[in-house]
Amino acid sequence: MHELESLQALEADNRIPGYDKKIYAGQNLLHKLENEKIITRFFPLHEADKLKCLGDEWYRKLWKMQPLGDIRNYFGEMVAMYFGFLGFYTIALFLPGCFGLLFYFVSWRNVNALPIFATFNVVWAMGFLKAWRRKSAELAYQWGTLHSVQFEETRAMYHGEMGINKITGAMEPVYPKWKRMVQFYGVTIPVVSVCLAFAFWVMLLYFRLQYMAEMYHRETQGYLSAVLKYVPSCVYSVAIVVMNNYYRKLATFLNDWENHRLQSAYDNHLIVKLVLFDFVNSFMSLFYVAFYMRDMALLRTTLATLLVVQQIIGQIQETVIPFILFHRRAKNISKSNNSLMGEDSVPGEASNQEHVSIENVDKAPNQVSPEDKTQAEIESAMDVYQGMSDDYLEMFIQFGYVVLFSSAYPLAAFWALLNNITEIRTDSFKLCRVFQRCFARPTANIGAWQLAFELMGVIAVMTNCALVAMSLHAQKLIPDMDSLDALLLFVGAEHIVMAVIMALSFLIPDIPRTVSLELAKINYQSKQAWRKERSLATKKHLCHRATSRSAALEEKIMEE
Repeated sequence: MHELESLQALEADNRIPGYDKKIYAGQNLLHKLENEKIITRFFPLHEADKLKCLGDEWYRKLWKMQPLGDIRNYFGEMVAMYFGFLGFYTIALFLPGCFGLLFYFVSWRNVNALPIFATFNVVWAMGFLKAWRRKSAELAYQWGTLHSVQFEETRAMYHGEMGINKITGAMEPVYPKWKRMVQFYGVTIPVVSVCLAFAFWVMLLYFRLQYMAEMYHRETQGYLSAVLKYVPSCVYSVAIVVMNNYYRKLATFLNDWENHRLQSAYDNHLIVKLVLFDFVNSFMSLFYVAFYMRDMALLRTTLATLLVVQQIIGQIQETVIPFILFHRRAKNISKSNNSLMGEDSVPGEASNQEHVSIENVDKAPNQVSPEDKTQAEIESAMDVYQGMSDDYLEMFIQFGYVVLFSSAYPLAAFWALLNNITEIRTDSFKLCRVFQRCFARPTANIGAWQLAFELMGVIAVMTNCALVAMSLHAQKLIPDMDSLDALLLFVGAEHIVMAVIMALSFLIPDIPRTVSLELAKINYQSKQAWRKERSLATKKHLCHRATSRSAALEEKIMEE
């Protein structure tokens, strides 16, 4: 299948036979045919035996380490790198989760202890990201993708006037950069700004409803009003999830319209759009409460509600719904097999094909013969895996809830830990049982998401220092401390923490010493092999010259 995916047009090919569709030499044929809707879909088939063994060692064992090597061999480096990050992040959450749980029940109401917990959380966040850089380098070295240079082909959806590629010298579409810039600054940014303004209006509406609910509770002091007081927060949490989902479709449409040439550029621009909107939409209300309203109690309630409700919605979307769909489709397959094959059906066939699905098998079962219902036809009805962007984005938002306002709600890391323990298994179950098998893609790291997480860590340093300074100022714990003193305290603390983090980042290399030594050995061996080959070539050349001269001399002597 990988050989078919790499098929390219030849020099003599200029259009698709039977269709008025132009192609150019070097263009990927299958992606072009799929983009033009000539073929519906192409994908590698699942291997039942390998998939069963992988599932037994992966999602069926809750407390066992993930078999990253087997995941990489079956799904490729990109999928394995995501699950490596998810597992590493989950293990790292044990420390702030346990510390936050202890801090919550012992001394979280003590304002004097807030600087300790806030400093611990931001140092942990930056330390975790640095440790992951080293871990990803180790994994990439084991998989042979570290420092590898991948030549990217032009995307099938890329279009433009035919021109010459400056690297390959081949003819391919060329799209002026100024057009893409006009599209980005003239359309994309205004559209995203409107979406952000709408999200801000929804936030203000939420606070208005929250204020009305609290006023009603103060007037009535009843059980119903006490419950209604939490309804606006829950509704707003659901609204955030809904707006994020619709915005992702809009961001994908805008990204397609911008016509990026390379897949890496396409992915990076999509990540920027998703991170920008989801960050503002998810955390705008928290910044508003923390630094405009300055209400720590409301900040704590809002943060807890947003985190818990969104994780519950995520678990329903990723656990309950796929589980129901999987069993519904398996049941439909079993009914279809029985109706088509009757007494000649092979016992246990439905159970052997339990991991695949077929769409609309109950609509016209008599029109499908047992011979036609092949594995490819069955798996073609399975959901298409859209990549790791949504999964990384979910972890990015959760990471923000954990570190941005950790001093306000110490239990955030604990709830994130519980969620991620099941997240690993639900994501792996979907890949093995719900989605079509995806093509393997090489990677050496998590790409632009590493920068996004590190930027979140830097923002967390500033927000936590500001919260601590505001708390100390509000509680009058420092005599004669005014607003200017609080601002200076915030700036000083922020600079000190950032200096410590930057120093540690500079002193600790991104690549572990063991990996660096192995790379040095490989480099040394390569140079030695090159020198040996060059020496042999030189000796061979000298011997050839000596032989030629000897033959010429002998010939001259014979002539004399």
